[in-house]
Amino acid sequence: MYQPKFTITSSINSKIAEIEKIRTLVDQNKILPQQELVLRQRAAIEAVYSSTSIENNSLDKKQVEAVARGKQIRANEQDVIEVQNYFQAWKWLGLRSKQKSAITTKDVLKVQGIMMKSLLNRNKVGKYRPGPIYVVDGAGRLLYQGPKSGQLPLLLQELLDWLEVEQQLHPVLKAGIFHYEFVSIHPFSDGNGRTTRILTLLTLWLHQYDFKQALVPDSYYWQHRNHYYNALNNAKSYQKQRSADLTSWLEFFTAGFLFEAEELLRQISLVEISGDVDVPLRLTSDQLELLDFCQQLGKISLQDVVDILHVARRTAQRRLAELVKIKLLVKKSAGPATFYVIKRAVKLA
Repeated sequence: MYQPKFTITSSINSKIAEIEKIRTLVDQNKILPQQELVLRQRAAIEAVYSSTSIENNSLDKKQVEAVARGKQIRANEQDVIEVQNYFQAWKWLGLRSKQKSAITTKDVLKVQGIMMKSLLNRNKVGKYRPGPIYVVDGAGRLLYQGPKSGQLPLLLQELLDWLEVEQQLHPVLKAGIFHYEFVSIHPFSDGNGRTTRILTLLTLWLHQYDFKQALVPDSYYWQHRNHYYNALNNAKSYQKQRSADLTSWLEFFTAGFLFEAEELLRQISLVEISGDVDVPLRLTSDQLELLDFCQQLGKISLQDVVDILHVARRTAQRRLAELVKIKLLVKKSAGPATFYVIKRAVKLA
């Protein structure tokens, strides 16, 4: 049986406590189903963009959103396929999480098969790697060597058995440990990181830690990519990696989860902006993005809207006018120095 080594520090305990508070607030917040759908759509795009960017995909967030809508874009064909596949894996995640049953090796192979469709030879898609695997840096120096291919079925089954049997640990810590060990096993020729991140979310969702399926830890990994890799890499060989202390990784993992939980709570507050009517306003994804920017920086300008939405100035003017009309933004000053601020107070709970 897999037995991870770690210490639950006061810092980790504190972050878990804060996560629990936010989880309660998120569960108690009553937002329209349409608004929850918008949050989930934003989460899907953020997850696909962040997780593929970690693997050096060249598509920006607007291109990822275009792919999600089925639009044709000018970009590297392989990068487009990677993004399309990740959206399919995200769709699978939503369906699979409804089954409530424990994760199996069949699930593991299924995710990698979806991720790597049309990207690898068929004998490497949805199948364990047939030989050794070496992770090297740009100069060709060995960074990590995974376990032998013959060990993979047993190692993965041990991890999945541990995941099912372990009932004392907090779900966020279980997910973090699963993330660490799965990527350490490196069971596939390619797609290990992306597969790990989808299965980590499945682990959380199966433990009712889905946060309306709108929380995206991958965004934090992408923003702190170097720290992410450093926290995961404790040794150059699997034997030493497996026996290493996971405490520093769990510190990083819980910090990232807490950060994204706080971000989600802030996004939810934007769709609960109070006003003169009893029914919450139905905001579009673009409107949420603009309000999000304005709330963080305190104001927003016409040029900001052009840069954020990648639209013409005339279109940006219409977007701002719409938010002024529904009394969410108020216009300040005039001429080139014009800017806008949020008009309504925000409820967090």
